[in-house]
This record gives sequence, C-alpha cells and structure tokens, in this order.
Amino acid sequence: MRQTFAAARAVLKSVGPAFSLRLALAALLLTPPAALHAADGFSTKTAPTLTPAKVASMECRYFTELLGVTSAKALASQFDPIEHTQVDTIVCCPMGWRFYNYPSRVDLTWKEPDKHPRDLKLYSGWKKMVDNLAAGGDPLKDALALARKQQKHFIVSFRMNDSHYVHQERFPTHNNFWRDHPEYRLGKDPETLHVVGSLGVFNYSIPQVRDFYFSVLEEICTSYDVDGVELDFQRAPRFFHDSDLSTGRGIMTAHVKRIREMLDKVGQARGRHLQLGARVLPTVQANLAIGLEVMAWDAAGWLDSLTVSSSYIHTADVGIEDFASRRTKAKILGELNYLHVQLAGTGHDPNDRRYVTPETYRAATLSFLERGADGVSFFNTYCIPRTELKKLTADLLANFRDFDALKRSDKLYTCYATSATMFGKIFPARNEKSFEMFIADELPGRCTNAILRFETKAACKDLHVEACLNGSKLEAQNPDAVELFPPVSVNKSAPHSANLKYFSVPLTALKFGINALTVKNTDSARHPCDFAAAELALYMNSTR
Repeated sequence: MRQTFAAARAVLKSVGPAFSLRLALAALLLTPPAALHAADGFSTKTAPTLTPAKVASMECRYFTELLGVTSAKALASQFDPIEHTQVDTIVCCPMGWRFYNYPSRVDLTWKEPDKHPRDLKLYSGWKKMVDNLAAGGDPLKDALALARKQQKHFIVSFRMNDSHYVHQERFPTHNNFWRDHPEYRLGKDPETLHVVGSLGVFNYSIPQVRDFYFSVLEEICTSYDVDGVELDFQRAPRFFHDSDLSTGRGIMTAHVKRIREMLDKVGQARGRHLQLGARVLPTVQANLAIGLEVMAWDAAGWLDSLTVSSSYIHTADVGIEDFASRRTKAKILGELNYLHVQLAGTGHDPNDRRYVTPETYRAATLSFLERGADGVSFFNTYCIPRTELKKLTADLLANFRDFDALKRSDKLYTCYATSATMFGKIFPARNEKSFEMFIADELPGRCTNAILRFETKAACKDLHVEACLNGSKLEAQNPDAVELFPPVSVNKSAPHSANLKYFSVPLTALKFGINALTVKNTDSARHPCDFAAAELALYMNSTR
C-alpha cells in the first residue's frame, strides 16, 4: 500500500497538480482489493485494542481565536484554563469574521478602517480591536508568547473562506479586500448552494483570491515563530461554482502545494519542520464533492494532520475509519465540538447553550482512538463561560491521557440531528428509526448501569414509544433528573422533560463496537412525533 502511495507522490511531482486526484485514484486502483479501505461505516472491531501507550501518546489540540481580543490580559484569560493540562498544541485563529487581528502589512484594514462605511452597531468590538492594533498591540504575538510560556506547540488556524455575516455588506469586520472586490465572490450559482450565505464567499478560481490568502499566510509564517498551519476548510466549505469543481480540484491542490513549499522554505531557514494540517469535512467523499482532494495531498506527503470535523455541533459519527485506512502520512484527529444538539434555548447567548459534558468528551475520544484516530482536537471550547470552563478543563484535561482514568470514567454516547455524520442525517426521524452506535468501552467491564434516552421535537409524554438494542426490547424508565449527567452550565438549554423518553439498558445487551438500535412511536396513527436525538449513558464503577 505504501509503495502505491509512493508511486502516486512521484506522479504528482512529475506532472503537477492539475490531474492529481485522477492520478492518485488510478494508482490506488492498482492496489489489491484486500488492501483498499472499507466502505463508509463504523469499524467492525469486536474487541478493544487500545493500549496505555497509545492513549498516552495521542495528540491533544485546543482551538482558540483572536476575534474580539483587545488586550494581553484578555487573551491570558483564554489560555489560563489549559495551563496545567495535557493539551500539547494550541490551534489559534487570528482572523475571525474576515478581520485579521494582528498588525498585518498585507491586509491594511486595521490602518484604513474608514475606507468603507461600517455599521458599528452590529459589532462594537471591531473598533476596540482596531484601536488596540493602532496603539501597538499584537494579539498574535501575545498568543504565541503565552503558548511558549505553557510549553505548548502553536499552530495557526487559517480560514480558507468565511461566511459569517456576508449577507450584511456593512458588517464591521469585513476586511477591505472583501469590500473592494465584490467581483471575486461566488455570487449567483444555478446549483443548490452547499453553505448558507455562500454567495458572499470568495471564488478560488480567481488567482487574486488565492494570491491574497497566500500572502497573508506567508506573512504570518515568516513574521511569527509558529510551529505550523492548519488550513480550515470548514469556515465555510465552499470554494468554487458547482460547474467548476472539476478544474477547481486541481486549482486547490496547486494552492495547497504552494503553501507546503512555502512552509518548507521557512522551516529550512529555521532548522525545523513546519507542520501543515487541514480541518476538513466529516467524510472523504464530502471533501471531494466541494473540490478538496485531501487524500491526494496526503499521498503527496504534504500533510502532517487531518482534523475530521463535524463543523460546530458535536458528533463522533464522522468518517474516522475511511480517513485512517486511506492515509499514508497524516495524523488523523477527531474533532470534539463544544455543543450538544439542543431543542430548548436559543443557543445564541453563551449562557444559553447546552455544552458538551466531560462524559461525552471521553466517550468520543475513546471512540475516535479505537476507530483509528491518532488524537483529538477541541473546537470552540474556549467559548464556554470562564468559571465553568476552568472547572471543566481542570477535571477533564489534567489527566486526559491516563488510559485507566479514561476507561473507568462515565461515558455519554450520542447520535444526533446533524448532517455531519458519515451516514447522513440520522435525525430527525418521523415516528421510527433504526441506526447504529459505536461503543468503545469494554463491556460490561466497569459499567454498572446504562440508560438510553430519546428526545423528540414536541412533547411525547403521552405517547407509547418502544426501543430495542441489539434485538433486546428495552424497559421504559422515569429517572429523577432530566439530564443523564450534570450539565456544564445550568441554563435554559436543558431539554424539556415532556420531550424525553428513557429506557433501562441491560448490560448483557450491550457490546463493544457496533450496536444496533431501533426506536418506534407505536401511537403514530393517533399522534405522530419526530425523534431528534439519542443518548446512551454508561455509569462506571470508578474504583474497580
């Protein structure tokens, strides 16, 4: 298999990137069928294979960003919660909502804030960022210094596109390059748009767009002693018109190759390798569909990591297995997002969000590692209110790589209403649904009790709902608490008790690996319902 990828890399170098996807795939077709990746789906492993050494060596990344940062003190408050933790790499985004919050010589928006009219009422924090930069502040320099003080690696998260507020031309954070060139945006597309607001994102078929982004990235890498870059293709994942995707794949591949060569040049001058990673959509096929031939980039030896992302809402049901089976070099990282699916509350206010709990983080981490990942990457966790965040990180991340602690901890496995699963959108489901859940715990092992909970869009209190797990019919239960585990923050986002159904799960019915679940509203003729989420809680004996 590795010889096949070596052949693919040689072809890529000799003929250039225009046909790299086609050639890489052709090379893979020469590989014996037994060596090819499995079809999309969970690992078929039936027993755990993780070792303490594997868990101890996993990479643990933590995302933060400079949007709204106006002082070194404010930035320090973002870094404090992870100082005494096992996070080894900080992934920092310096350009939220199209504003570059460092004194750039390429993008001069901070020096020319009045070039275009801006509606400051939409986001007052923009002027504070500009004033800080004008007074000599440099949040990117400060962030790097804090990372070095904590002895952590520092990777720049670079947004390849950004759809935040692009429907509002005068939103203050839109930089002058975006405002100067409406002709560079994708504009109208006869095909169905993949991303809300993507009419206003840049079209990568235009050379000036690629040159601008490259110049900004080159400036960051040469002016700051970073350890590498993660190209964020999730913010927002649209780069070409649908009719241009065939040529777009080659264009984006050439762009990534150019970035890799720049990093090699800078790294050589510094006497060390600079990493190149990519934060990508949840399946290999989903990336190809928007013009990203990520596995061909890996086959060419350009990538050090691939962060498999569900975008914003948590799900562990992303295509880890497919990425891991195809890769030749890149580490595969499973992304741990910070929000559960929530039907209650707005989710707009930081104090009105259903944050992912330690039990969910641990379940997803164990699942990712058992299914082929080399580590995890926490995304947007820094957005959790400060008091709750410090407690969360102290409890969760201080011994995150302790295999025994991971095994004996309670877990919450989830299946959600999000299109980011490798199976497509499992929920919402009208009246009934059959689906799979991968359990990475050795069972029964330390597990002493298990509860399965379903949430519906509307009240289901008076409905008769049946659930089965691996062919065993489950007995309904009425627990005292609404949540299966204490929430990170007590607020309006908690599910309504009238929308919940609970079932006791016999430990003999559970197994390591793929578990088949079915839920059905037997009163559907009288009163239909929509199932929105499933959560399985495993309660462990931590002293065993």
